[in-house]
Amino acid sequence: MRLDITAELDVPHRPDLAPVGRQLDALAPVAARFLVPDNATARAAVAGLAVAGEVRRRGHETVAVLNARDRNTLGLRRDLLGLLALGVHEVLLLRGDRPDDEREDGPLTVGAMLREARALADEHEVALTIGVVAAPGRDLPRWKRDADVLWLAPTFSVPAVVDWRERHADLAHPVRAGVLVPTGPRMARGVAEGMDLDLPDGLTEALAEDDTAGVDAAVEHALALHDAGVDGIHLVAVSRYREVAARLSGLV
Repeated sequence: MRLDITAELDVPHRPDLAPVGRQLDALAPVAARFLVPDNATARAAVAGLAVAGEVRRRGHETVAVLNARDRNTLGLRRDLLGLLALGVHEVLLLRGDRPDDEREDGPLTVGAMLREARALADEHEVALTIGVVAAPGRDLPRWKRDADVLWLAPTFSVPAVVDWRERHADLAHPVRAGVLVPTGPRMARGVAEGMDLDLPDGLTEALAEDDTAGVDAAVEHALALHDAGVDGIHLVAVSRYREVAARLSGLV
């Protein structure tokens, strides 16, 4: 069975869509769809609507991320209408990282966004697939069962994903498991600490010798997850998208 891959794009922080095109060209042979982030690091980037429009213009299926951090209810409805007008019918709803100067929670929660998105789709009688994130080490809150797709946060532990899937065996939702490609030892240590992520033994040291060592680790993990029974892979290749695409091209 073909490995179902959603490839996350590295959205540019300059007013230039050429980097998006290069990623699409490299990853299109192995990816079923592309995920467009939404200011993922609380740093201004090219608007997700612009990037999603470029992905659609090139004929690819698109999932757009919408952060609660960056918008109120009116802004959410505005962006949903814009995405639907572009032909984007799938979204991933996130809380979003908090910027350094934030003092209080924003006006929206992911649960509120889910309800608003569902209501807007019903109001306009359009199809909208809504995804939320789940943590492999935690039980799924009841309200997240109202989503259509569950995106498991990245982990390098196949047993953790298998255990989560078994504990939620009653779910009919498609499950896409996150796979992160560490691009160097500093990045690996940063995500391990920031995301409470256990890296494969020796990977940080291997990255110090060869900064592409994370590619093989990520591809092996993706294949293992597929065999473990998830429905798809959420691939975060960052700057290693060419190397990952080349490794996957003969395997999917």
